[in-house]
Amino acid sequence: MSLKSFIKSKVMRLRSEISTEELVKLGLKVGKNFSRQEKTLIDQSHCWLITIGDDVTLAPRVHILAHDASTKKGIGFTKIGLVNIGNNVFIGASSTVLPNVTIGDNVVIGAGSIISKDIPSNSVAVGSPAKVICSYAEF
Repeated sequence: MSLKSFIKSKVMRLRSEISTEELVKLGLKVGKNFSRQEKTLIDQSHCWLITIGDDVTLAPRVHILAHDASTKKGIGFTKIGLVNIGNNVFIGASSTVLPNVTIGDNVVIGAGSIISKDIPSNSVAVGSPAKVICSYAEF
């Protein structure tokens, strides 16, 4: 491990974050040219259920969750599900991607969105819950 990687890892730990490299060791699948901005949370406990394609950018404070513990008290189980993010995707600041979601290729997700259902390729989606508002080409 280089000195730069070591320092980066320690700074992230101080911020209660875990590096992408460490998440990959735990099973996260990430493509080429992945950019993850500060305070981005990728579900560490279930990262082996998450796949991120090539040329993906996660803006600050994006959360990607592959589990939902809201069901734990009611039924005694935590809901888990796959999360698949395609190629050439931008997810705006403070957005949350929930379990059992696929985001297609060539997609822009607006800031503050809650992605609770699949978003098709070649689209722009915003809101809570996120809805497609136009095509990627129109954007």
